Amino acid sequence: MRRFAALTAMVAVAVGAACSEPTGGGDPGAGGPLTTTTQVGLVRDCSKVGTIVECVPAGSIISDLLPPQATRATGTPIKIGTINQDTGAAAAFPELTVADKVAFEFINTELDGLDGHPLELITCDTRFSPDLSLQCAQQMVDEDVIAVVGGIDIWGDGIKVLEDNGIPYVGGIPVSFNAARSPVSFQFSGGTWGAVLGEAKYAVDELAAERVSIIHAEFAPITDAAEYGRRYLEGVGVDVKVVTVPPIGADMVSAINEAGEGDPDAIIALTADSGCVPTMETAKQLELDAVLMLTGACAAPKIIDSAGDAVEGRIFNLEAELGDEYPDNALYQAIGDKYGPLFDYEVQGAGTVSFRAVMNLYVALRAIGADAATPAAILDHFRNAKDAPSFFGHPYTCDGKQLAGLPALCAPQQTLGRIENGTVVPVSDWIDVGALVS
Repeated sequence: MRRFAALTAMVAVAVGAACSEPTGGGDPGAGGPLTTTTQVGLVRDCSKVGTIVECVPAGSIISDLLPPQATRATGTPIKIGTINQDTGAAAAFPELTVADKVAFEFINTELDGLDGHPLELITCDTRFSPDLSLQCAQQMVDEDVIAVVGGIDIWGDGIKVLEDNGIPYVGGIPVSFNAARSPVSFQFSGGTWGAVLGEAKYAVDELAAERVSIIHAEFAPITDAAEYGRRYLEGVGVDVKVVTVPPIGADMVSAINEAGEGDPDAIIALTADSGCVPTMETAKQLELDAVLMLTGACAAPKIIDSAGDAVEGRIFNLEAELGDEYPDNALYQAIGDKYGPLFDYEVQGAGTVSFRAVMNLYVALRAIGADAATPAAILDHFRNAKDAPSFFGHPYTCDGKQLAGLPALCAPQQTLGRIENGTVVPVSDWIDVGALVS
């Protein structure tokens, strides 16, 4: 099985799966010791030391927050919640909650929690239900959590409850309009909106595209994201065809056939989960000349393996810089290798989006301090964040102006990668998708 180190997620459709973010850097942790590196060279072999704090790469966002030695927090717990679709008939993403548990275990075991106070994770499963989304949010209010780490909540109805009670909703996958727009939501991803805009920009700049097709599910936020892409492309003179599919049980064969009519230069497929492999296989069978671009959801290892050679040459949005030379990537791999087995966590899964959120929240909490850590203080911290480092992501600014109409997206910037001989190769620097929208 191919190994893609450090994966993250940006988007899910109604039945979707979180998108994956391969960060390259060889094959760390797959049967051999992990070696962390930075831009100035080798740091340490984490497999030969007792704790992660002994080999944190210089330049990580937590490098300045390390205790002299690994220290377990023993004080009074501080509650933080997570709302996620752990189970559900349409789709389930338990790996996001598991990623939170891994991050909390590392923080509480080695970083002394928050000033000696362990972080206690309060979990709630929406089970693909808008009513349970509301109930989960009310549970967080009743449990007196100081913040909620976002997962995937397709409906996002509970975010309004958090908003009414002044509880911050930090990170996760911004699928719902509430996640992308609420004044208490702070997202370190561009969601589907960022994905389609980043790929549209690439089609214009790198492919000199004159005709582009966009395939999307008929689910309001995904439809809205496709509209962002269409407006940008048409604004620069590109002819755009939009093809819609049902959110569940989509016929991707028919969709690709329709999208390929007229010989487009590129096809942007906002599909996920069960739609990924049929999309790639159909494009291969039809021998389309169009460059096929998909959401990072379709770069998940299990999908890549299932697609076989149909994945070759496909382009995906990543929201990260590839390579273990980036300190947070190496750190994430080390934490996953040490603490992941406690929870049956696979580091190459979709859970990195939650892991990123926990680490960014933790850095914020360390700046605030345990004694002052209230929902209001956290809200104030993120609302004033400007070019703040994000765990293996683009620096974030939560001024509500990074992507017009979607004020909660603090870091919508995108990078893209292409599959070449089974490996993800970067094909872009950071794309400022917010600059494409007025």
